[in-house]
Order: sequence, then structure tokens, then C-alpha cells
Amino acid sequence: MKLLGNLFFVFSLLLIISLASVPSSCKKDSTTVDSIKTTNSNGLQAILTIPNGSLATGTLPAASTGTSIPVISNFQPSASTSSGYQLLLPFQYTSSNGWKYIYLQIIGATNGYFKITNPTTSTNSGTVAIPINIPGQVLKGSFTIQFTLVDANGLVAIYVQTIIVIRDALKCVNASNSGSEGLTFTQVDMGTKSGSVTLSYDTYTVPDRMDIFQGSTWMGGTGINPGSLIPPLCNCSSVLPGFVGKNSTITFNYNPSNGRIITIVVSGCLGGGTAWIWSLSCP
Repeated sequence: MKLLGNLFFVFSLLLIISLASVPSSCKKDSTTVDSIKTTNSNGLQAILTIPNGSLATGTLPAASTGTSIPVISNFQPSASTSSGYQLLLPFQYTSSNGWKYIYLQIIGATNGYFKITNPTTSTNSGTVAIPINIPGQVLKGSFTIQFTLVDANGLVAIYVQTIIVIRDALKCVNASNSGSEGLTFTQVDMGTKSGSVTLSYDTYTVPDRMDIFQGSTWMGGTGINPGSLIPPLCNCSSVLPGFVGKNSTITFNYNPSNGRIITIVVSGCLGGGTAWIWSLSCP
């Protein structure tokens, strides 16, 4: 890989790690207060937490006009996870003046919007992952968010939307999932029996990456241990090691004493119309 590509990846990964709350990523939230339906936009927005973000009052600022506004070039149109976990939404941007804030709001909410501050010095292009903590009291269902980027001069990019689906953790019997671009986190309850488990996957011709975690322990994947619960992201046109386009399997040993929930993370490459599918066996 060219040196420039490697430097861009290192910067992108550092930016993602600094914005996301890595220690809490994918950890179960034991909150047991009153349940919140995903159709309750104000109630849901009030209990979500985003690292480096706070709920601002007032009306969501409008997008700027002109040719010099920042641009969100690639993003996830949909994502799914279980309540009590952290969801990561990656996107790529270009900007003449870096970025200073992200504005984010649940569509239908009238109690303000999230203002997320950039914790690092940004460049004029890169990859950012928005971490959204979904509390344990959020019920199954779906909601839509809109978000945008604000540059150092206060210019606001055009808003994009992502549909977020909240579902129960899957059972290992007939556990499967499919998707496309960006990061997809799927929690699976593997039960009480220990033994060998096989993940069968097909990433087709456009390369994607698979990683399996039990808690914070990496159990295997299509590349080497990423050293983080946030696997790498890349453009489909500049494939990184660990991104594969093929039909294959990953086998690992499961021990329920280390936690019954495993998390399968798929990093679908960005900007290439990728698709993937996987299925899981029981121990």
C-alpha cells in the first residue's frame, strides 16, 4: 500500500478512537429504569449519550449554501444494534476548513439536538465514527437520525439520515445477518454450552472485514487482531489488510464462563456499494 494511504488510515483510526468511548464500546448497560419506545423521539433523545456531545437547546441549525461548505461523502443509510450497547456510525468528509462540530438529532424530536465537539485537530478530509450509547431501557423498534458536519468557519454541510434498528441479541440457533457499508455490530447469545463455533460468511467481490469479540477479547476474524473494539475502516478503492472478498469460514472456541454474548463486527468498505452476509453455528 502506498505511504499516503497508510498515513490516512493511521490518522483515521486515531480520530475514531479519540471520538469514540472505547472502554464502554459494546458493553452491556444494566440500567433498569422505565422503558422508552423508539417512537418516543423526545424521550429517546433525552436518554441517549454521545461522548464529547451534549444536548443543545433550540432549533437545529440549517445547512449552509454555497460551493465552499463541507461535504459528507460516504455514510451509513442504516445500522442496527441491541439496547445497552454502543453503536458506531462512520462517515467520510471533505472540508476546506476541517471540522469543529457534528450536529445530530432524532427526527421528530423537539427538545433540541446534540452538539458533538471535535476532540482533535482535524484535516480537510478523513473518516469519523459517531459513538451513540443506546441505554438498556430502549425497547425494540427503529428511529431515524439526521446529522451533519460543521467546519471551523461555522459552515454547515448538508444533512444526511441513518435509520437505526434496535433489536434483541440473537440466539446462536439460526443466527445470521447481512448488510453493506460501514460498521455493523451484532450481539449473539451463545448459551451455556462450550465448544467450537463456526462463522460462515460471504463478502462477495467487494472486500469487507469480519471480527469476532467475546467481551473485549478478539476471537478471530479475516485479518489480524485490530487491537480495539473498533476495527479499521477503509474505502473500497483502497483496500486495507483484513478486508476480503470471498466465501469462507472462521472457527473459534467459545467458553460461556467468559460471557455468553459475543459481538460480530463487520466493517463494510465505504463508497463501493459493498454487500455481505454471515451465519453462525452453535457450540
